[in-house]
Amino acid sequence: MYKTKNAIEVINLKKTFNNRVLFDSFNLNIKANTIHAIIGPNGSGKTTLLRLITGIYQPNEGKININGKYAMQLENDYLYDEKTGIENIKIFGKYFNFNIDESLNSYSSQLGLTEHLSKRVSNYSKGMKRKLSLLIVILMERDIIIMDEPTSGVDPISRIEIRKLIENLKSNGKTIIITSHDLSEIEKCADDISMIKNGKLLFNKDIREIQGQSLEEIFIKEGKSNE
Repeated sequence: MYKTKNAIEVINLKKTFNNRVLFDSFNLNIKANTIHAIIGPNGSGKTTLLRLITGIYQPNEGKININGKYAMQLENDYLYDEKTGIENIKIFGKYFNFNIDESLNSYSSQLGLTEHLSKRVSNYSKGMKRKLSLLIVILMERDIIIMDEPTSGVDPISRIEIRKLIENLKSNGKTIIITSHDLSEIEKCADDISMIKNGKLLFNKDIREIQGQSLEEIFIKEGKSNE
């Protein structure tokens, strides 16, 4: 039987902070070339899990296997406000060693950013800053793209632009990992959904398993049953 390759395998993970155990014997597989959403209430461990996957934090026990190169869009946008959008791209291009080629126009057009790249980032809205951060991460051309709250603070049109770009990235063979509170957007684009709370995996489902159900209702039900 054909077995889908995993892009990321989290195996028996344990992580403590100041003697508080956040993850203990935590396991999660993320399949390659899928859009995998990680959801959960504030403080559930979503961002910490991403930081463990990317090596910002080190686990106390267990291991994380990553099959491919990755890039991560952080929840906060770390941009040079007094530089233009294109100047930011060039700066990060030098730092992360990626070339600016014809893909820039394609991706910036999909995000509705092309006409704004010559403007100072200090004049950008929060949504435009999110899209510029995402554009920079995509231009790194990594196998795995991790996005921490990519649609936070963006308007409805920008959410649609970001969703369509995520779907295009998957079509081009990328693995996308998203954390988000925007459950309606996740329902529209995710292949697999994992919910965590207090560092525990409450469920890991293929989106087809929840067809006919509201992800919001499942979120509330699972959250309450594990209080």
